[in-house]
Amino acid sequence: MNISALQNQFLGGVWESPKPSLKTFICLLLSVLHLSFPGLISAADAPTENPTIDTEVTPPESTAKAPHPKSQESQSELSTYKLQIGDSFVVTVDGYPEYSKERVPVPVQQDGYVSYPLIGLIKALNLTVSELEAEMQSAFSKHLPTARVFVTLMRPKRTILVFGAVQLRARGNLHVFEVGQVYLLQALASAGINYEAADLTDISIWRAGKLHKKVDYLQLISAGGPDIPLKDHDTIFIPSVFEQRPVRVIGAVVAPGIYPITAPQVLASQVLKIAGGSRTDFANLHKSEIITDKERILVDLAAENVEAMMEPGDTLYVPLAEAKISVTGAVEKPGQYVIIEPVSLGQAIAMAGGFNEERANPKKCLITRADGTEEELDFNQMHSDVHLNPQDQLRVRERTRLDWRVITFATSFVNLLVTVLLRYN
Repeated sequence: MNISALQNQFLGGVWESPKPSLKTFICLLLSVLHLSFPGLISAADAPTENPTIDTEVTPPESTAKAPHPKSQESQSELSTYKLQIGDSFVVTVDGYPEYSKERVPVPVQQDGYVSYPLIGLIKALNLTVSELEAEMQSAFSKHLPTARVFVTLMRPKRTILVFGAVQLRARGNLHVFEVGQVYLLQALASAGINYEAADLTDISIWRAGKLHKKVDYLQLISAGGPDIPLKDHDTIFIPSVFEQRPVRVIGAVVAPGIYPITAPQVLASQVLKIAGGSRTDFANLHKSEIITDKERILVDLAAENVEAMMEPGDTLYVPLAEAKISVTGAVEKPGQYVIIEPVSLGQAIAMAGGFNEERANPKKCLITRADGTEEELDFNQMHSDVHLNPQDQLRVRERTRLDWRVITFATSFVNLLVTVLLRYN
């Protein structure tokens, strides 16, 4: 019977009856307290159905271990971050610890999926943590209707390589960023651009071994973005104006080779000077050419005020002139010979087939220069020290030989003449 109803009924009857005596009232009061005491004890021992705010409630063990909810700072930083390949996260399945992975992070695989017990493959690439959590919750609900899934993203790390015209670092050019998303300007600021050498108009981003994007840094800054998001293990190359603007010089110049230029265009005559100039008497400057990837342009570099311009990647070609020397006299093959550089006296004799052993006098080699001057040389002493240039002439004199038949005839003739004179006398 309800104690409150009994009390009301009893007290109601008391007040309706005539006024009781003091002894009767005390007995009634003790009876009421005796009947109410067990109910008070039970009410004190029973838990409160609706505890107040200050009441401390101990959650279940699995709920206490769950890393959810996240801190406000993490939510604000990573709430919009979309998962990328290589990211990892931990999972708590409330009430089912056998399906929780709180100590072993689950990675996003190369195909963009994650493999998880009971639910199989779940696509995680480009999903936010909340979206992935909802996907896994839906998948678990098909097998465990009462399960609650919580996903916590491990703070992602991005490794970006920046090299080229950047500041030298003692530990190399690998940069590790502990943020959800890395952007190009952030990576460049971290690397430190060498503004004196950097070609900021031709920055390249490489991804998975292939050129992903070309970026004009100056245009990006001028336009105010948008900034370019990077992925883990992206490589950024900042070319140098000195290394990435080469021109090539070939042909009859003093120092053929590849030379860097610092401007988008440079005069062809200036490039010729950089290569040491043309080789005197061997270069045909009138028929020089600028070779581009599209055409060949004829240039007369012997003219004054040449305005032909060259760009990075172009080639300047200076052809050889027809340079000849003449070798005559007591050699096996007298004639004219084409040379592409100054040749020594010995090389000139070799080109002419060598000395005529019967007639040549090596000690009497006469060189007539292009300007008309002459010099006589001993081949045995000067064969490697003296050189012939275009239009020079070499003559090998013949040695003096005794003809015994002539001597015998002359001797006989003299004897006959002497004999005749003596007879007449």
